[in-house]
Amino acid sequence: MDEDAPVPREAYKKLDSGLIYADLRSGTSEQGTVQDGSRVNLQWVLRKSNGYFVDSSDKNDGVPFIFKVGDGQAIAGVDEGIRGMKQGGVRRLIIPPSLAFVQGLEDGKPGPLPNGFGPRQQMRRVMEVRKNVPGEYIYLEVQVTRIR
Repeated sequence: MDEDAPVPREAYKKLDSGLIYADLRSGTSEQGTVQDGSRVNLQWVLRKSNGYFVDSSDKNDGVPFIFKVGDGQAIAGVDEGIRGMKQGGVRRLIIPPSLAFVQGLEDGKPGPLPNGFGPRQQMRRVMEVRKNVPGEYIYLEVQVTRIR
């Protein structure tokens, strides 16, 4: 993905929910754009607000996160943040803790979930200890690889 690509400050858009995003690469797709009810495959990279790498789909054998938009399988920040994307598009999402792993990090909870004890423990710390720290957020870079 393009995690080191410089993005001008004016490219970032802030939504009413507090989610901030910037498109790094526009996709092209005959399948249209991601909308409510779309079934989506996502490749992802998860970082803490200080840029520290936590986990990625690449570290998990490249298995994408697959979900249906709007049905609660994804954390709220991802569900809202990918709407309007096209297949092949890459977007940076800056997600406040209130739109992240509020239901927990156990198996069966909304994802994409970090794999393993260490990465999940890092996200638990953000969600439990640092959630009220000003400027704290979860940084996710996503690429839509398929829309159905």
